[in-house]
Amino acid sequence: MEAYDQDDLNNAILCVWKEARGDGPTAMNAVAHVIFNRVGAPGFPNNLHDVIYGKNQFSSMSISTDPEYNLVAPAASDPQYPSYSDATNIVNAIVAGTDGDPTNGALYYANLKESTSGWFFRHIVNDPENHPQRATLGHQVFYA
Repeated sequence: MEAYDQDDLNNAILCVWKEARGDGPTAMNAVAHVIFNRVGAPGFPNNLHDVIYGKNQFSSMSISTDPEYNLVAPAASDPQYPSYSDATNIVNAIVAGTDGDPTNGALYYANLKESTSGWFFRHIVNDPENHPQRATLGHQVFYA
């Protein structure tokens, strides 16, 4: 696995926390694996920063109209801090190579009951030959 600087890791932690904190550690772990699975995968950037901030990647990090966009890392006294700490531990375990991938190598995920992305349904969900379903964890379905 490539070496990441602390800025990359902080961005990954923030992204994981913003994207999945409401669904708990299992969901955050799965989202974190998707982020790291994308680095260098065909069709994705070769570095963590560009995966996190790339166009149409993680809206909480790159689209100013996303309700999560302006969230910042919580202070230790903030009630949200325990979930941020979970995200930190998850990212650190993935980088250390001590955490198995519950998504089985997934590159995409969505809550199909809430997703409004026509692109996602046309190109991922409705193309099982190229994007087979890899896992279902909580409300999220994960695809290759």
